[in-house]
Amino acid sequence: MSGPYIYVRSSKQKHLKRTKNEDRISKLPESLISCILSFLPTKDAVGTSVLSKTWVYRWTSITKLDIDDTFYSPKKKNRGKQNFINFLYRTLLLTKPSSFSLVLVHNHDVTLFNIWISNILIQRVKNLRIVTRFDMSFSAQASHFLFESFCLEELVLNMVSCAIRVTKTYVYFGQLKLLKLSGVLFIYDSVSDFNLCLPVLKVFETTNCAWLKAKRVTLKVPLLESVIIVQDAKSGSYATNNCAIEFSASHLKDFTYRGYDYISHFFKLQDPSSAHNASLTLTVSPCEKNKDTMIESRVVVLLRQFRKMKCLKFDGLQELGQRSVANLPLFGMLSHLDLGSVTGDVLLGLLLKSPILRTLVFEGISKFDQEFLNSAAVPECLTSTLQVVKFGSLYGFEDELCLAKFVMENGLMLERMSFSIGYWQRKSKVIEEFKQKLFSYKKAFSCAIIEFSHDWDVFE
Repeated sequence: MSGPYIYVRSSKQKHLKRTKNEDRISKLPESLISCILSFLPTKDAVGTSVLSKTWVYRWTSITKLDIDDTFYSPKKKNRGKQNFINFLYRTLLLTKPSSFSLVLVHNHDVTLFNIWISNILIQRVKNLRIVTRFDMSFSAQASHFLFESFCLEELVLNMVSCAIRVTKTYVYFGQLKLLKLSGVLFIYDSVSDFNLCLPVLKVFETTNCAWLKAKRVTLKVPLLESVIIVQDAKSGSYATNNCAIEFSASHLKDFTYRGYDYISHFFKLQDPSSAHNASLTLTVSPCEKNKDTMIESRVVVLLRQFRKMKCLKFDGLQELGQRSVANLPLFGMLSHLDLGSVTGDVLLGLLLKSPILRTLVFEGISKFDQEFLNSAAVPECLTSTLQVVKFGSLYGFEDELCLAKFVMENGLMLERMSFSIGYWQRKSKVIEEFKQKLFSYKKAFSCAIIEFSHDWDVFE
């Protein structure tokens, strides 16, 4: 019995040994190997070329390239940089990817950069992402190839400052679904209108971008869903006072603008009904220096485009006066209003423009007194639809108490009113007095929750 048993065991061991030494991966279909390599970091995929002679050029079949100049240590200085340049040239020569990501942290010769970009675009990639940490500009050739890249589906240009000269008044990207630009300056040879046709674009995002010398930029984007535009203080000098950016859209869902003390352009919708049930987020961070006198008019123009929005988040109401609020259209579908610090007259003006509002959130209130209320009309939403009111940081001021009283006395449909108390006020007598006065007022509602939330638990 022992003989055959030993023989069988020995056979299994030999089989396992042969299996262990066998190159199973090489027997896989080439398409599958290419797919596997594409999921590896590009540097690791290229590293498979040392496995055997049959693997020397297998990495060239990968369809997704992610190249970063930090592959090579900066400690090697010129040698490391030259190794990266040689590696990039070899990659551009031997591959035909559909997706290309190029991250350049270190400074490179602008001429070389434009050669790389031109060669990438020539390959008709579908997804292109370029990140640089140095100032540069596209050459005439690179700009030409960019605007002729009809196969692009996703384009991300994350630059510090990159000038791209535009020689056309009409550009068409038939396959582009996502466009994210940062630090890009589009420069026109003469003052003119610029039309950008993006029939399948869904996401449009820009950060610190400018359209220099353009009188009007029109984006024909029938499927556009999301817009995010960010301008910080550094890009203020590029603001073009007379340039309007118009969106020809049909299904807009979200529009966000965040600016530092100004709004860079007049933003318009060719058809305001395209923002039906959309959400608008508008933030204008205050700064006393370099005051832009056009802020209020641009805010009003933007708000007018979203008369059918369902949600408005607005921080920067110090830029909006009572007269401007009175001239705003009726926001007949607005159900959620989230504000920063706001004065009583502006808040009441917005409530009067929001007949079906259900939720009101704000960070702080000022200049809201009884004398003002004596001549003010009660907003329709307060007596018919408003269910939730959330005060931001509570200080116990008379303005806050006056508003709370106004809501309690007129909020027929109110279900919840909440106040947030800061850590530093955990033992404040002012807050205790605020509570006592609040609960002494008469209430228009039959049943509602009035709550005070505390944030000091995280400190204990």
